[in-house]
Amino acid sequence: MSSDSTRAAGTSGLGPGTVLDGKYEILMRIGAGGMGEVFKARHLHLNAFRCIKVMKQELLADEVFRSRFLREARLATQIHHSNIAVVHDFFISEDGNYMVTEFIEGRTVRQWGAAHGPFPLALAADLASQVLAGLDHIHRRGLLHRDISPDNVMLSFDADDRCTAKIIDLGIAKDMSGTAAADTTQAGVLIGNPKYMSPEQLGLMGDGEQLDGRADLYCLGVVLYEMLLGVPPFASETPHGYIMKHLTQAPRRFREAKPQLSIPDEIETVIFRALEKDRTRRYTGAREFSTALSAFLEAPVGSLHRDDVDRILRGLESTAVVEMPKFSPDDATVAEVHDNTEAKAKAFELSLLEQVRERETAADVDGLARLGEAHSTGSVVGDAARAALARVQETRSRETAAERAFQQAWEDGRPSAWREFLARYPQCARSEDARRLQQEADAFEAAAGSESETAVRQFLLSWPDTRHHLEAGILLARLKQRAADRRAVEDARKMNTPSAWRLYLTAYPNGNFAEEARDRLGSFETAAFTSLLQSQDLKAAATFLSNFPDSPRKAELQRLIGEWKAGARSQREPADWETAWESGTAAAWDQYLAEHPGSKRIAEARDCRQEAGDFELAAATNTGAMWRAFLKTWPAGRHRFDAEIRMQKAR
Repeated sequence: MSSDSTRAAGTSGLGPGTVLDGKYEILMRIGAGGMGEVFKARHLHLNAFRCIKVMKQELLADEVFRSRFLREARLATQIHHSNIAVVHDFFISEDGNYMVTEFIEGRTVRQWGAAHGPFPLALAADLASQVLAGLDHIHRRGLLHRDISPDNVMLSFDADDRCTAKIIDLGIAKDMSGTAAADTTQAGVLIGNPKYMSPEQLGLMGDGEQLDGRADLYCLGVVLYEMLLGVPPFASETPHGYIMKHLTQAPRRFREAKPQLSIPDEIETVIFRALEKDRTRRYTGAREFSTALSAFLEAPVGSLHRDDVDRILRGLESTAVVEMPKFSPDDATVAEVHDNTEAKAKAFELSLLEQVRERETAADVDGLARLGEAHSTGSVVGDAARAALARVQETRSRETAAERAFQQAWEDGRPSAWREFLARYPQCARSEDARRLQQEADAFEAAAGSESETAVRQFLLSWPDTRHHLEAGILLARLKQRAADRRAVEDARKMNTPSAWRLYLTAYPNGNFAEEARDRLGSFETAAFTSLLQSQDLKAAATFLSNFPDSPRKAELQRLIGEWKAGARSQREPADWETAWESGTAAAWDQYLAEHPGSKRIAEARDCRQEAGDFELAAATNTGAMWRAFLKTWPAGRHRFDAEIRMQKAR
């Protein structure tokens, strides 16, 4: 990452004017979430707006959050759909992780609802169907979104002024392939917004069951309910309250939640099926849910223009347009038509044939089908319409097959996949894109095969915002990690101490030289242990345990330390006895007993300790009676002569 200006103060330290990766100029912050901040930026070379998601600085040291952020970027490379926000780039630096996505000039469903109130049914059905198209794409690639909510669906108008819904934020998406490593979320942590989560996300699943796409359909059912009524199906003031209601209560009927609204019972039935707590009773997939919504559409999904949306919001009824017969000035026969019945019929037939040509040019399948159904087999118009319909369908079928093959080649990404696509569809609408992507794939394959940071950086400069840009960024980060690994092992080799090798393993437990580090530590450990056996040095033993805390010899060494200490105590025992005897105090005998609990003279030592204690008690009292009692108890004790003298004085 490079910065061409001073960073502004804030959570991430980014502000207007900051330049990331030498090409993304920060314009303004547009939001913040649990994992980081979101900024509007401008691509300096392409002069295009982008959205940049920046991971929070305090989370960078947490491997769980770093992995989740990296997983979002990797999952995004598998997803390419008009109803899902595009991920353009991803890069890692010492200061943070950055994801660059499509900048959507629009509002979230929540913001739209706050501005306009409940969605009209036709608009809500259209937008929900677009979201379902995106979810179908996600699910068919073995992924789950897990956080469909009004905040994660953006509404905007595209270049043709059509109202478009886009799913955003794959931060907690899950791979349904069953690889546990893909989901780094800690156990016991809810994944998603409890207000919109499915019962199975909240734990309502049997042993061995896994989440599937029906969880996302439930979340969308909650969102669609809220779009139509302006309130959610469950009301609560706490996350726990939402959890309990999703698990145990039926959603509120429309007339109960908003009695003043007039909404058809049929759409309530559709939504309530999506909200079934038993997922086997929900729709089997996004396509089935979308089919159920098709009855409430006013136009084909995704075809509503801005004027249509304005009209729907105003509550105006659509007005049917009656097409007037059209005559072709290029058709000489038209000029010769006379004002009689036969001539009028001929003119009308010509106008219908003109409509057939226009509808074929516009690829209007429905219009051609209606013309074909309205005119019998053998009629000029009917046969022309059916022939045109067959040609349009064949063209569309070829285009669909080419688009499907293009998507497959995109997901594969290898040069061979693009060569195969171009061999099958050399003249299709996507052929130029495919040739460019093949060149990019060849360049990426060469850069990746070189395992050179310089080559990968050159690729990133030569191919900005392309298919392999994200993978190249991840590869560059991996090569940097490998270089750092190599530098760390060289430092450890120079120092060649147990602490140096242990420091390497702490930083790179799975590094390329981890096995060497473990072998070196093992050699140091064996040599140190052998030396200990010879020296029986207790201080050296403590140093060994500090240097090798996980040594398999630890238990054996602790046993030996006990033996060495016992041997040392045994050698000191006679001298310690003499010291205690000469001192004659209770404290001296207490120290002897603590040091030599296994002494052969332990019973004698206890008697000496008892006598010393009684003597000190008598001395403290210092009466004749007390001294007589002492001498009676200990007539041959260590202190008897001293006691007799003190008794005489006490009289």
